[in-house]
Amino acid sequence: MVAVTGEVDLATAPQLEQELADALATPGATGVRVDLSGVEFMDSAGLRVLVAALKSAEDAGLTLTLAAPHERVRRIIEITGLSEVFGLAGKA
Repeated sequence: MVAVTGEVDLATAPQLEQELADALATPGATGVRVDLSGVEFMDSAGLRVLVAALKSAEDAGLTLTLAAPHERVRRIIEITGLSEVFGLAGKA
């Protein structure tokens, strides 16, 4: 699991990108769960990292799951139409 806290923006997205890449490259991993409960703000740079990580996971036959996104972050994911891509549609 990768636990994310604070803000995910242009300045912090590269760190998240590296952590997700490392988690997906863990030998024997079947997937990665990304705990977003501690993230209060995410901009397009953060969304780009999550979409790229999802594609990398799928290409490797792994799963990438977003868990417990803060309401503000969930709203951003919904507005951009990514809730269905990440399997958050209909979840509260």
